[in-house]
Amino acid sequence: MPARKSGAGRTEKRLSVRPRELLKARGLRSREFLKKAAREVLNEQGYPSLRVQDVAARAGVATGLFYRYFHDLREIVGELAEDFFAELHASAAQPVKAAHPYAWIVATLRNVTTKFAANPGMLACLFGLAGDYEEFDEIWKRNAHRWNLEVARFLTRDAGYDRARARRAAFMLGAMTEGVIYQALIRHTADLVQLAGRPDELADALAVMWYRAIFLEDPPRAQLRASGQRLIAPPQRRRKT
Repeated sequence: MPARKSGAGRTEKRLSVRPRELLKARGLRSREFLKKAAREVLNEQGYPSLRVQDVAARAGVATGLFYRYFHDLREIVGELAEDFFAELHASAAQPVKAAHPYAWIVATLRNVTTKFAANPGMLACLFGLAGDYEEFDEIWKRNAHRWNLEVARFLTRDAGYDRARARRAAFMLGAMTEGVIYQALIRHTADLVQLAGRPDELADALAVMWYRAIFLEDPPRAQLRASGQRLIAPPQRRRKT
């Protein structure tokens, strides 16, 4: 490589370097490839079986490149959890008055159940590791709280609750939903699977229970699909005179 004289008379090599922006963009792409691969492997194998070499192989990079961007698996899974909740909040039902309160409830719950069902490794990781790793516990609590506050806003807007009562009710509904999702999607409790085997059916069942708890009555039958109608009383037949 040819040399040139510097202004002070020193000889410097002419370095052929890539633009900083290009290097940064390629580094970000590599980082995102690793995160995408880690999410796939996590959902396929679960956190206990997650290995750096498997993530790197899925991303199509050398194992050493993983450690250029992440300290360990806990760090990358923590980022994945943050990304997952960001997607969940972004795709939540919009905070506008729906045609009927039940429509908002069921749309909100279907968003949750379908996204968790599509990411079983992430769900199991958050439930199983939140008690053992402080960072996972913090991610779960912070995002659950944010989601509960969105429910509280719905309760004040569409159900006539005052702010304090709306918050209390939202926290209870959130805890109930968390328990049902855990039983259905992680433990695969037979009773729940028989009642609602698909994520959308699980959301329908939860929505009926929410509506009852909020409005102290069954949701209108016209709003329900078959999976929701199984949880309400059949229409009464008129007696023949």
